[in-house]
Amino acid sequence: MNDERDPLLESLFSQAERELVEDNFTAQVMDRVEKRRRNVLIGRFAIVAFIIVLELLLSAPLQNTAGVITQALGTSLIEVESEWLTLVFAPLNSIAGLIGTVLLGMQILYRRMVR
Repeated sequence: MNDERDPLLESLFSQAERELVEDNFTAQVMDRVEKRRRNVLIGRFAIVAFIIVLELLLSAPLQNTAGVITQALGTSLIEVESEWLTLVFAPLNSIAGLIGTVLLGMQILYRRMVR
């Protein structure tokens, strides 16, 4: 075992042995904790209120945008004459299918490169 003592560690222990001067230290700490909790709660309520107001103001434009995106992603890349072929290749024969396939391929490449 080493008999050398770290001066910084010794000073920390000596500081910890001193008595606290303030009698209401615990009360002050609890007041700060309560104030912090109150501020966090008020902040959360403000964020929720902001999101609700934003939802009320933008509900129609957001719904229209989602509808347009849904229609655009379902667009077929190649027109297929046969109905059963259309059903079979529907997941791959669309813009959404192309995006999904590209993302899946990127994930596979990433996993192979990282391992």
